[in-house]
Amino acid sequence: MTAQISVDDLTMAHPVYTLNLTAAQRCTLEWLTVNGALYVPLAADPEEIAKDCGNSVSTVYEALNRLTALRLVHRNGAEYRVNPRFFFAQNPEVAQLVLDALQAPDVEPDERAHQPRRTSPADARRRREVRPVS
Repeated sequence: MTAQISVDDLTMAHPVYTLNLTAAQRCTLEWLTVNGALYVPLAADPEEIAKDCGNSVSTVYEALNRLTALRLVHRNGAEYRVNPRFFFAQNPEVAQLVLDALQAPDVEPDERAHQPRRTSPADARRRREVRPVS
């Protein structure tokens, strides 16, 4: 028997708006998300983030430290990864889609799926003809 997972299990207990993030912290979090840190750990350069967000480098370091302390971002050395629960909290419809996919039955190919694909006579002719390149 599998345990039922709900959308609340995938979303954060504290919505982001209740965390009192500064504009620099929101910008840094958005920069990490847009640049792929939601999917894979990202080696983020604070100087590049500062330049893109229009902040000082020290402000970016402070933002990264606060985001790490809040566990919105996980840090491993110089690599950062955005907590997926943050993304699901912002997009509950995607969280529901993920839950539906996890609970849906597997697709099972039937006998016809294992047979070779039939081609129409027109497809067979097209494959036999050699056309010159103009």
